[in-house]
This record gives sequence, C-alpha cells and structure tokens, in this order.
Amino acid sequence: MTRIGVFGGSFDPPHLGHKALVQAALDELALDEIWVMPVGLPVHRSLTPHISAQQRLAWVESMFADMEQVRVLDWEVRQTDPTAAIEVMRWVNEQIDSVPIWLMGMDAWLGLSSWVAYPEHVQWCNIAVFPRYGEQADMYDGWKQVTCLSSLQAGQVYWGKSILPMVSATQIREDILTGKDVSTVLDARIANEIEIAYAFKSNNGVNE
Repeated sequence: MTRIGVFGGSFDPPHLGHKALVQAALDELALDEIWVMPVGLPVHRSLTPHISAQQRLAWVESMFADMEQVRVLDWEVRQTDPTAAIEVMRWVNEQIDSVPIWLMGMDAWLGLSSWVAYPEHVQWCNIAVFPRYGEQADMYDGWKQVTCLSSLQAGQVYWGKSILPMVSATQIREDILTGKDVSTVLDARIANEIEIAYAFKSNNGVNE
C-alpha cells in the first residue's frame, strides 16, 4: 500500500518554506511519494494577475527537481474552472489505494472550516500540519489527533514536530516590491526569475 502525501497551494511564488514543509513530511511520515499540486484557478483568493499558472507550475517543478520522492502534478493547472480542494481530494482518492495525507501549514489549517464542502474532507484524507515557530491552533470537531497516521482510516490529524521557517509568499511579494533582498528565502535556481517577474508590473504602477 502506497503512502502518498499531497501538498497543494497557490505557490505565488514558491519559496523555501514550501520546500521545508515537504522535507519535514518526508522525514516524519514515512511517505513513498509526495504529490505537489499547484492550483490553477483558486476558489478562495486572487493570485498575482500577471503570473500565469503555467509559470508557477514551472517554478515549482524546478524547485523540487532534486527531490526524488516528489512528483509535481499539473492536474489543477489543466482544469478550466476554479478547483476546490474537495475536488482534488476526490480525484486523488481515485488514483491510489490508500488514504492520502494532506500536507499543510498553519494558515491552511486555520482556514480549513471555510473550505468548499467542509466537513466532507474528513471522509477523504488525513492531515499533517506543520506549524511555524510559535504557532498553535485547536482541533476541529470530527477530526482525531494522532501520533501516527494510518493509511486505511481517514479523519486523522498529525501535528508535525519540525518547525518551519518564518517565511510567506505574501511577505516575499511585498519585499520584492519594496526592493528588499529575498534571495535567502527563494530557491537559487528560480530566485532571479521570481524577483524579475514580481517586480515587473510594479514599474508600470499596476502590480497588486
């Protein structure tokens, strides 16, 4: 039985905090693979308008190219309509023979109850939450906190022991616009491209 972790997100832009979360999951959860799935058209937020889904996908592929257990999937990017996480969960469950483990940081966990079709998610996955330093949160009704995630039973939550770096895509976008150095929080292979791409529109006064 294959143990699959799934890490979705906007990756607007992808950064080393994302990579640290994936590495933490590999270190702690005995996963066979992690499927990284950048969103195409999200239902909850607006993304940087001049950065295409294909560009974000390409950056994510480059960032994880050196991690053998990671597969970057373009399923969400290929969808023509906004895709909610519940749709991704249903699709993933059709592909594998075990309960997938949804990987997320604290921001995603805190917003879980607002996701489309919640709490149906409890039927489709287990969750591993990896907080940044000092972050805490309560458990939602219907989920069971465990110290080891089963591959057969859904509805379990594992609280990661690894502490993620204090970095966010929002802060990176703001720092680029104000000319601050972001090279230490971006993968070196894509850092220059990201800095140019996110600074470009600001020169024309239309960046969001």
